Amino acid sequence: MNLRQQRAMETKRRIAEAALELFNEKGFTNVTVDEIIEKTSTSKGAFYNHFKSKHDIFLNKFNEIDDFYVQELLPKLSQIDSAVEKLHVFLNMQMTYIEKDLGWDVTRTIYEHALNTERESFFLNPDRPLYNILLDLFVEGQKKKEFREDLTAEQMVAILVKVMRGMLYDWSIYKGNYLLTEEQETLFSVVIRGLVI
Repeated sequence: MNLRQQRAMETKRRIAEAALELFNEKGFTNVTVDEIIEKTSTSKGAFYNHFKSKHDIFLNKFNEIDDFYVQELLPKLSQIDSAVEKLHVFLNMQMTYIEKDLGWDVTRTIYEHALNTERESFFLNPDRPLYNILLDLFVEGQKKKEFREDLTAEQMVAILVKVMRGMLYDWSIYKGNYLLTEEQETLFSVVIRGLVI
């Protein structure tokens, strides 16, 4: 990556971070592109070079999360034999990333945006790496006779994802006043026990 590309990436990151801060402070609908530009001391051209609209900032954040799944999680999981253990590691790494790298306020803002009925929620995109990784884990676990077979792999993914969303929503409304990394151990251990043979 050359210097120009590095500067462009840094500008994109600053715009996204400033926008998420403003969304958190004022609410998504109350923030204008002009305010984001002013906060970052950039131009409209710079903003629209990186984002089609302020809605794209959330898509950018989801892409960062998905990149984490592919670049960080998959290599770690490939070193583990047990599908159940892979699932525990996946959930621990996921919740650690959300707690440390996103934080409760960004998570809350993302959830608020996802509840907007005027646009399709990125949470429902079936092609996200999150869903594909979990589906592969449950298929593998069923082949190895680790997970129950009276539910399909797809049904188990749906159950787990609903529990994830519930946990993240709860953590957000409590303003992050408990450790997500610790709470996930208890909650997901109970859920996983219900999915194993």
